[in-house]
Amino acid sequence: MKATTKQVLIGATWLVVLLAMIGGTMLWQQQVHKSKPVTTITVTSTERIPMVLLLDDHLTHNQIQQLTAHIQNSSATQTLVTAKITATGTVTFKGQLLNSDNRPYIQVQLPKNLDSNRQTHLLKQLLTVARQQFKFRRFNLVSYGRGGLTATNYVEHTTTSLSPQHFVLMATPFNGTSRQSNNRRQTTPVAAKSQTATLAKLIAHRHTIDSKMQVLIVAGKAIKADQPLPLQSALAGQSIFKPVVKVYQQKVLRSWRTQSGLLNNHQIGNTIQTFIN
Repeated sequence: MKATTKQVLIGATWLVVLLAMIGGTMLWQQQVHKSKPVTTITVTSTERIPMVLLLDDHLTHNQIQQLTAHIQNSSATQTLVTAKITATGTVTFKGQLLNSDNRPYIQVQLPKNLDSNRQTHLLKQLLTVARQQFKFRRFNLVSYGRGGLTATNYVEHTTTSLSPQHFVLMATPFNGTSRQSNNRRQTTPVAAKSQTATLAKLIAHRHTIDSKMQVLIVAGKAIKADQPLPLQSALAGQSIFKPVVKVYQQKVLRSWRTQSGLLNNHQIGNTIQTFIN
């Protein structure tokens, strides 16, 4: 009898333990799957913030279209207009923005064969007119090739109100194209003794850059092919921006092509859009 009672007690104890485990598991699952209240709601900004494109004036029309298509990426519905300024300061626009264009594209065309200071002055004048024409306050600036040198000189000599929110520089020859002055595959800064006059001048004026501006430098690296622009030159902008701005990034995109690799790289659009958004 005692043995039977003992067995009953043991069985009852195990039953209680089993029920407690089942109840605890059900309670835990209920807490895990319980819907959490929404505390924040993300709203897409309706403010118009154009992407200003300042590209190398040596690019062909087809190359510009190809690069622009990659940059537009998922926002291809946004309008692209062309803004042109003459050496005398006359500004003309080709195309018109729609009311729904909150992230449009403005391709800038500056006169050729002018010194950097004159081009900077004209770019400042053009952007001032564009802001009035298309009703925007902030903008992002995307440059390519030698257009990046003009753009860098611009951000060093403009006002805070006319500084871009995001600044992207692609394949910009900050330290020229000579392999004697650059280690073609190095990502480290260029030594002072190897800096060109252009790079040294830009470094000397870096303290005037708006520190709130966010900067991304994109360089191309050819795989098993001749490198037209030394990687170290394309990334030499780190000596200009990294000590000044709070947000600095650099990205190296690999390509099998020997010429204008970034123009054909499908990653360029995602890289820029991810950085800006």
